[in-house]
Amino acid sequence: MNINWLKTFVAAATYENFRETAEKLFLAQPTVTVHIQQLEKQIGSKLFMKSGRRVVLSEAGRQFLPHARDMMEQYEQSLRHMNGWRQGYHRKLTLAVSPLIAATVLPSVLQQFMKAYPSIEVVVKVSESNEIGGMIARNVADFGLSRMQSVLTHLMSEQVGADPIVLVVPHDGGDAETSLPLSLNDFCTQLTLLTHNHPDYWDDLLVELRSKYEGIRTMVVSQVHITKRFIEEGLGFSFLPRSSVQRELFEGRMLQVDTSEIRLPEVHTYLIYHHLSNEALKFKEFIERSLQ
Repeated sequence: MNINWLKTFVAAATYENFRETAEKLFLAQPTVTVHIQQLEKQIGSKLFMKSGRRVVLSEAGRQFLPHARDMMEQYEQSLRHMNGWRQGYHRKLTLAVSPLIAATVLPSVLQQFMKAYPSIEVVVKVSESNEIGGMIARNVADFGLSRMQSVLTHLMSEQVGADPIVLVVPHDGGDAETSLPLSLNDFCTQLTLLTHNHPDYWDDLLVELRSKYEGIRTMVVSQVHITKRFIEEGLGFSFLPRSSVQRELFEGRMLQVDTSEIRLPEVHTYLIYHHLSNEALKFKEFIERSLQ
């Protein structure tokens, strides 16, 4: 079965339009038609039906689509495997990592790990923390680095590395050592609080803040890197893991304000796994050393 026919079929099933399929695949539209016709001849069934200006899958097409996708994935996996083999890789480790960990902890650990084990190909899949457990359960990834425990009880969720939450605010343009300190109450009344950029601590923190500071204005910003950019531009302030703002604080792009007006929590990294392969076990040792 021709792999190009399968690729065209899967794309046509997605776009439900042969012209759009041709544009996405950089093919002539008659070529798309020929690919579908050849595949239908080999299968012995019509795969599409016309519906106005679009085409929709027939019952045979719906039955065949998951098999076509599986064959495409196996084909892509075989190419990736051979490409890795040509580069000297003999084993593979797929990591599912939260965006925050991928941008902070992971680079230095990967650098050391890849230097120590050059024959292990590392694949990094960046996903939200609440999705990582499912990726491990479905064998999409071998090992997970998350900022929250997995709700799947058959998976291991091992807590490592305490990371304190700090209050960070826009730089006022002056010398941080001579600028007059402001209280948390001042920030809550003058600026917008950027919230829910981390999956773990915001609900409890907001309850405490709202009990002390009436009328606090909030804005949900779901990603830490966007929150940091907003703070640099003076759009608001936030409470973020210390590890996520180290560079910005060092470079003076924002300020950390110490406060005793509220209890600030700690967050942790969670190692999510089911069965540890030799490659995953080696990586686990590296990440544990790094977060001690």
